[in-house]
Amino acid sequence: MAEKLKREFIELLEKDVEFRYTVAGYLGLSEILKRLDRHESHILEILKRLDRLEENQNRLWENQNKLWEEVRNLREGQNRLWENVNRLWEEVRALREGQERLWESVRRLEENQSRLWEEHRRLR
Repeated sequence: MAEKLKREFIELLEKDVEFRYTVAGYLGLSEILKRLDRHESHILEILKRLDRLEENQNRLWENQNKLWEEVRNLREGQNRLWENVNRLWEEVRALREGQERLWESVRRLEENQSRLWEEHRRLR
């Protein structure tokens, strides 16, 4: 009989929270168990908050990585623009050199034309 009573007592302790607290109260543990339950509840809430913080942190990292990718793309675009600007300056230099050659040709033509006019005047 004592064995059966022990099993029933242990089963009640495992399954019935109110009974467990009553027994614990008789043993002087009731307040400690209540506090432990409150602490467990607080710890679970803290863990939920940590999970949310981790999710937010992960989203922030994803957004940060997207921003760095944008910066890389902008830098590449800027480098292409600088290359184009440098090519344009080379073309400007080439055009300026070509223009100088044209002016030199114009001067020579003017000189030749002046000589021809002088010869023409002399021949008259």
